[in-house]
Amino acid sequence: MFPEESFGKTIAPLIEGLENVNSFLNPVILCFTVLASVGFGVAATYGVVLGILFAFGRSAQPEPQRPRLVLVATQNHASGD
Repeated sequence: MFPEESFGKTIAPLIEGLENVNSFLNPVILCFTVLASVGFGVAATYGVVLGILFAFGRSAQPEPQRPRLVLVATQNHASGD
C-alpha cells in the first residue's frame, strides 16, 4: 500500500465532517454579513442626515432679540398685602 492511499483513507472522514461544519457556518456568516451591512447603512445614513441638518438646518434670519427684563425705578415689587 502506498502512503498516498492511506492518507486518502484517513483524511476522508475529516473532509466529510468539515462539510457539516461548513453547512452550519454558511448561514451564520451570511446572517452576520447582512446584519453588519444593515448596521453600517443605518449609521452612514444617520451621519449624512446629521451633516445635512448641521450644514443647512440653521435659520438664515437672525432670531429677534427679546427685551431685557430690568426693574426700573418706577416698578416696585408687589407686596403680599
